[in-house]
Amino acid sequence: MTAPATPPPLPAATLTPPAGYRWLVLLMCSLAMFGCYYVFDALPPVYDALQKELHFSDEEIGLLDTYYNVAALLTLLAGGVMVDRLGTARSALLFAGIGALGTVGIAVFPKLLPAYPAFAMGMGRFLLGVGSELFIVAATTVVGRWFRAKEISFALALQLLIGRLGSFAADKSPNWFQDLFTDWQPPLLLAAAVGGGWFLFAIIYSWLEGNAARNYGTKRAGATDKLVLADLVKFSRGYWYVVGLCVAFYATIFPFRTFANLYLMQAHAVTPERAGDLKAWLPFLSMWGMPVFGLLADAFGRRATMMVLGTAVFAPPFLLMVYAPQLPLELSMGMLGLAFALVPAVLWPAVTYLVPDTRLGSAYALMTFFQQLFWAGMSPLLGSIKSGMNASAENPAGWNPVMLTLAGLAAVGVVFAILLWRHERGPSSHGLERPTPTSTK
Repeated sequence: MTAPATPPPLPAATLTPPAGYRWLVLLMCSLAMFGCYYVFDALPPVYDALQKELHFSDEEIGLLDTYYNVAALLTLLAGGVMVDRLGTARSALLFAGIGALGTVGIAVFPKLLPAYPAFAMGMGRFLLGVGSELFIVAATTVVGRWFRAKEISFALALQLLIGRLGSFAADKSPNWFQDLFTDWQPPLLLAAAVGGGWFLFAIIYSWLEGNAARNYGTKRAGATDKLVLADLVKFSRGYWYVVGLCVAFYATIFPFRTFANLYLMQAHAVTPERAGDLKAWLPFLSMWGMPVFGLLADAFGRRATMMVLGTAVFAPPFLLMVYAPQLPLELSMGMLGLAFALVPAVLWPAVTYLVPDTRLGSAYALMTFFQQLFWAGMSPLLGSIKSGMNASAENPAGWNPVMLTLAGLAAVGVVFAILLWRHERGPSSHGLERPTPTSTK
């Protein structure tokens, strides 16, 4: 009896990765983001020790951000060609490795160059900046392509949730690892170990991308598009409103997080542990709020409206901490955490509908470039204002100009959010206010 012929297998190119595979790619990429976020935020909790033990000045503290920002700017301008040629998966692996090496440098270089500890640590931050920002661009682009028109807001929110768990863990590290905070170096050695985990999950993610290409015929993780300066004039006005909002928002929140521990301890006389707890409100509320806001955006739209609401609650907390110090600090930090959840949950996914799919990588790289450019100037500016006003525990009022500067920049974000909202109500709308926006091809 002849057995029935077995039909030939379908070519791999005709297969579709199961839904679980998409979410596994997201998980591995996001766990790598956890390490990336942790190592960046592991430094502020030791700023007080750096000033006391290594005699860092306020300007040198601010410049630690600038080293990172300058490296990111150089990477975003020149690294696009490399990413374009290597592909996203291999580029993510490369830049995660460079970033992980930078975390080792942050912890070790000052010991190797004790005469210039601030410069030595800055070199580690520079390496971290080279690796970190292009890794984040690649990871964001991957989610945009694996989930485009399929729970995009929710998927990006989940990625940011897991990433900001890293920030939350770094903020809580003085409480969780008290025995390490007897000196400036042990907490940074822990961060270097977490950086190794970042690299490990980048390896797993890269393998998953290659496996999908082999077994399902998927396009290898779409290479982040090469940055072409002529494309600056080709994106829509709505995109540039989002860029303006992104710059104002992140050039406010990240420098504030840089100085938050010192500010809370010196201006409000809280302990280092309580300062860490208060600062942790931002990533904690953000990481749990973003999936909720992402689901709402996917279900109901109103993305431009949500950005207006998010920026509207962003500026007042800086004023409350100055002019209403009797109010619980938890109120101000809670408002900042709410904004930190709402704005990113709709801002980053909106880009996928404002630019053509073929330019998505360039769009994210450009937006990140301008974000880094303004952030690079903001942190040392705040350090200079703090130093010029002699802000300290003995002179807490010297912090007021710093907070007013942050409030002013946050208000600029409100302006860009309103401009985007008005644009989306006009004839050139991309449909961000609808549940399913008009995708730009």
